[in-house]
Order: sequence, then C-alpha cells, then structure tokens
Amino acid sequence: MFGRLMIAAGVWLVVGCGSSAGSDPGPLVDNTQWRQTVKGEEFFGAPPIDATCPPPEGECPDFETEECVDVPATCRVSFVAECLDAFTVLSVYTEVCDWITFEQASLRAIRTGDEIEIRTFHFQLTAPFDGEARLSLTLGDQMIFDERLLIPQPSGPTNGTWIATKDFEAGTPMLFHVNNHGNNEYLLIEVNVL
Repeated sequence: MFGRLMIAAGVWLVVGCGSSAGSDPGPLVDNTQWRQTVKGEEFFGAPPIDATCPPPEGECPDFETEECVDVPATCRVSFVAECLDAFTVLSVYTEVCDWITFEQASLRAIRTGDEIEIRTFHFQLTAPFDGEARLSLTLGDQMIFDERLLIPQPSGPTNGTWIATKDFEAGTPMLFHVNNHGNNEYLLIEVNVL
C-alpha cells in the first residue's frame, strides 16, 4: 500500500508541477495583428529625421482586417498582411517606408529554455549601394532577432532561433523593426515556439 502511494505521489509531482516542461509549440505572432508604433527607440535607436511612412495611396483594400489581403497594382502601401502561398506574411516595402516598427502582444507563454524560430525573407536588395538593412524582433525587454544585411544582396531567407533565458507570459509586448533606405521588400513569414 505504501509503495503505491509513493508511486502515485511521484506521478502527481511530475505531471502536476510541470515546471521543467516547455510551452506549447505554435505561432507566437499573428501577422494580421501587427500595428505601426513609435515604440522601440531603446532597441533600434531614434529614427532618421527624414524617415517617412505615408498612409496607403490609391485603390487599397481594408488593411485593418484579421485576414491577409491581395494588394492590387493600383494600391501603394508601406506594409500589409499579404497572402503568400500557405502563409500570411507581413510585407514591408521600403521604397514607401524606410524605417518602421510594429507592435503586437505575444500569443502564448514562453518558458525558460523554449526555442523560438524566426523566419524572414528579403527580395533582391539593390539600393543604396554599399548600404545596410536591419531586421529586428523583440520580446518584452529582450532582443531575440537582430540581423544586419549588406546591400546589394540577392534574394534569400534570413532565419534565426533564440533560446528563452527567462519566462514570458502570453500577452508580452513584441516589436518587429525594419530599417532600410531604398526600394526593397522584406517579409516576416512566421515566429514560432518550437
């Protein structure tokens, strides 16, 4: 009898406490929920004086929806949640907006030791010659992705992983930042807890 009680107590401790278990895997962000913000200067520095991000021009769909949209040729935008194959990506067009930061709350909790995957893509980087672009992602007070891309450069992915050094609750503020001068396009494909 005592042996069964000890086994039951041991199982309860392993299942009930779960302090060493990671978070549920899945998406950490929803690319339709990013909203432009002025926050993040402590991570990305102050925007250049000439940085501009005008509102959409032309015949544009409603971008404040919770679904991706197809951008018609008659619409000129600086960013949009765009339908691309099986993904909804956040597309940023730096010809229109060369310094921009977005904000949203994380969708799930993260525990110490969780691995976070960040997947981005950029099209051919052409201007300015001998320039540098920056893609960054923060979670709370942590910079979890900070990539510098030399220009010119052919199209390609820029991916990364980050291991959480502390716990973060669901709803923790996240910032995604793009800094680039010239006519280039960047995609935030997904951010996942693995």
